[in-house]
Amino acid sequence: MKALLLPLALYCGISAAHAQLLPVPGAKNPDWKVEKKEALPEATPFDELPKTDRMPNAAQKGIASIGNRHYHWDAERQLAYQWLSRPNSGTVAPDKKVVVREDRTGLTYTFIRRR
Repeated sequence: MKALLLPLALYCGISAAHAQLLPVPGAKNPDWKVEKKEALPEATPFDELPKTDRMPNAAQKGIASIGNRHYHWDAERQLAYQWLSRPNSGTVAPDKKVVVREDRTGLTYTFIRRR
């Protein structure tokens, strides 16, 4: 019985390690597909601005949250993320959709989960 559990545990661990939490515009995103891509004026922010440091060289590591709405700033790629998690799920993982604003180009991408 223990011999069967070990391969199953390894498989689950490998699958979880390869799961992609947030999509990156212009890269392979096996768990996500682009629903729409639009150019918005520089002055158009998200619904609510992230409550994190948006300096271009900041090493932002955390996710800011208000209820089940979450924000993340990727300083290295200059990407601002915004998404909703499942209500009462106890997780910050995106539910179905992620909005990504690429600060270098001003483009906003809406990604949806692949089925």
